[in-house]
Amino acid sequence: MKILVENSELMKQLLTTLLAISGRKTTPRHAVYIMETTIEKLKKQYSFLNEIDIIDTTFLEDGDQVTVMGKVNNVSKNEFGHALKDIIYNLTENLGNDAGHFFLKEISQKLNAESVSTMRDFGVDLGIMQLEQTVSKMENTFLK
Repeated sequence: MKILVENSELMKQLLTTLLAISGRKTTPRHAVYIMETTIEKLKKQYSFLNEIDIIDTTFLEDGDQVTVMGKVNNVSKNEFGHALKDIIYNLTENLGNDAGHFFLKEISQKLNAESVSTMRDFGVDLGIMQLEQTVSKMENTFLK
């Protein structure tokens, strides 16, 4: 299957979407801090994350919040998919209750269809991730 969206564009769309959603649930500055912390933590595992810059644009009139260098396009589909999944899981975990129950569903609704399809092709299915999160929360509630 032909990849619909390049890695760099997909990463930029995903991170920008994650920042927008989490910024509404906490504050834009806190969302940037959590994203930076998440990316920094995962750089040990995925060196290509060094090719990503996140900046706080709260006091800037224009400019991109997320910059992704073209080198990210050379990352294998498998490694890239694992990184996307880890970013989403870690960010969701770092947001805690601020993420909310429908956080993952909201991500899939905000991304364009090509990005969602490409993510699925990379092994990242937001619907399944939402279901796993729901089951996990139910297990935790049941075990308490």
